[in-house]
Amino acid sequence: MTKALAQPALQGEKSFHLHFFFWRILGNSPTKNYRKLYIFYSIFINIVITIGYPLHLMIGLFRSKTKSDVIKNLAINLTCLACSIKTFAIWLKFKNVQHIFDIIRRQDKRISNSKDESEYYKTVVFPSLDQIMLMFKVLFLGAGLTAEVAVLTNGFLGSWGLMYPAFFPFDPFANHWLYAVAHVYQFFGVSFQILQNMVNDTFAGMHMALLSGQIHILSMRVAKIGYDKKKSKEQNNQELLECIQDHKDLLEYRSKLEEVVSQYMFFQILFTSMNMCVVIVFMILFARDPFTLIYYSIYLICMPAEILPPCYYGTIMEFEFQNLSYSLFSTNWMDQDVTFKKNLRIFAEQAKKPLYVMAWLVRINMTSFLYACKNAYSLFAVVMNMK
Repeated sequence: MTKALAQPALQGEKSFHLHFFFWRILGNSPTKNYRKLYIFYSIFINIVITIGYPLHLMIGLFRSKTKSDVIKNLAINLTCLACSIKTFAIWLKFKNVQHIFDIIRRQDKRISNSKDESEYYKTVVFPSLDQIMLMFKVLFLGAGLTAEVAVLTNGFLGSWGLMYPAFFPFDPFANHWLYAVAHVYQFFGVSFQILQNMVNDTFAGMHMALLSGQIHILSMRVAKIGYDKKKSKEQNNQELLECIQDHKDLLEYRSKLEEVVSQYMFFQILFTSMNMCVVIVFMILFARDPFTLIYYSIYLICMPAEILPPCYYGTIMEFEFQNLSYSLFSTNWMDQDVTFKKNLRIFAEQAKKPLYVMAWLVRINMTSFLYACKNAYSLFAVVMNMK
């Protein structure tokens, strides 16, 4: 990774400074100094947590003897499995992250040349990115803390147990030391996966929001062409050509972003339905103490919240691409020369094509979000009828 990518300097990149910091912690961003030591750390942490954590839950699922343990294990199992899939999916496509931030840098330079565009960037786009990050921080931190509080509270009340039913190569209840080892592994393991989830999920949502804002700004830029009487027709045509290049950049942004998020968003949308169903079933049938109910209530909110920002801004992005073609005809094109009109017509033909980001078989938009929620209810109804 280049120094420019590792130390983002421009405002668009600064919104993602936590991602760069967390990628370093998660073993996805090698350092130039002590590179071999970092690679060893990355291999170790990903084998022990990214692979080992869902694996110890999966083995524990097959060894579970009660319905309560099966449902409780399944709820976290699906989440951790999806988290590991997302982590490896982003890692395999990490080279595209460099291309994405190259485009962001170019757009930042263009936006900084206009006061109204910069104002929109600062007052609308950046606050949206901050709100997405804040929402995930609150929800994920709340889920992690309430999970630990539920275990410790029930333990002090006389019912010590693991955070999640799982497999260990030793009996965690044989003595206090073995229980402490198992508990610490589960606590730090789930904390590490929560961090992975926050980076993965905010990456898609925040980039969808940023891309939507940049498309809107391009529409603003296009609509102003031809109204400045101090500029010649040649200058107006040059402005149009620059906007065409901006459009190409944003199309590439959309394409690279789709390559990064397509695979893991498909699994995220798929697992969200199943996870919501499993959590609701556990809360209704097996959760008895208030601390466990509080934890799973927050956990239930986290499930749809993981896909809401990318789906919401995916819909906004589709609308912004559609509105761009209307903005083209807001230019003062009637007073321009033949070359300008020819370029405008070519631009309009390109802009009228419907554009969206795919998660393999489904679009990332609000339709997919509602579909996931509807499927969760359908699965829940099936499970309760089988009961």
